[in-house]
Amino acid sequence: MQPDEPGYYEDGNFGIRLENVLVVNEGDTKFNFGDKGYISFEHITWAPYQSKLIDLSLLTPEEIDWLNTYHSKCRDILAPYLDDAEMAWLKKATEPVRA
Repeated sequence: MQPDEPGYYEDGNFGIRLENVLVVNEGDTKFNFGDKGYISFEHITWAPYQSKLIDLSLLTPEEIDWLNTYHSKCRDILAPYLDDAEMAWLKKATEPVRA
């Protein structure tokens, strides 16, 4: 397992870090440049990103699709473990976003 911890920091001001735990796997790709192989990442932690903290105008359509797909998977994976109140929160937290 490997943590994925992208972040942005301004000295003496603030910092933001997003953390997920990932499993690194061999990637199954159509192309294999130089027969070196590729890797892929499998999420282990599933928590929605706080959409109100994301400036959607900075994202490409592909990045917005990725975010919406990730949030959909969060709902699918977490739903069986949640009560009604928690599920209501999760549905709101993972609503699809648009630029």
